[in-house]
Amino acid sequence: MRKKPVQQRARMLVDSLIDAAGEVVARDGLEALTTVRVAARAGVSVGSLYQYFDNKNMLVAALMDRVNADLIAAVDQVAAQHVGDDPQRFARALLEAAFAVFETRQGLARELMRHWHRLDIARGLHRFEQRMLDLLRAYALAHLREHPVDPSPARAFILINSVVFTLLRYLSEPSPLMFQRAELIDELAAMAARLISAPR
Repeated sequence: MRKKPVQQRARMLVDSLIDAAGEVVARDGLEALTTVRVAARAGVSVGSLYQYFDNKNMLVAALMDRVNADLIAAVDQVAAQHVGDDPQRFARALLEAAFAVFETRQGLARELMRHWHRLDIARGLHRFEQRMLDLLRAYALAHLREHPVDPSPARAFILINSVVFTLLRYLSEPSPLMFQRAELIDELAAMAARLISAPR
């Protein structure tokens, strides 16, 4: 973002611009995103947009930040509700929460995921990794006796990135694969449980 909005009116303008960018991407695709279309959709001048966003790439970055924040909030909420579950049920609940986020906002997240290889996802991915590491550590502490979990950084890194990039590939496929989402969730949840529950 070019400059951070301070006053409430400025924050509302920035939010409306990000909303407008999301609507353009969800309806017409990422390729259709332009600063002119976003400004028109938000009902403001292009000059007003350029006060906060230098170009459409900055708008895409803001959209990615919003989707990432939605994902982290959903995972946090579900993790708190399912912290008492066994590892496989815990993983399944988190995966279902992630898919719920991907299917909101009229397909915005799915359209962004279709183009993940062209987007700068490093910052958001790092933030998500850190949050998932925290959740895995908290889960491990809650299950020291009944479900011993290995929350080591190496295993957590492998698990988180295996799941994330599998989801990215799944969501970026232009046509349905030979299996359903439920089967993907089953397999990923089973993998997660095996990986974090295995002895060193």
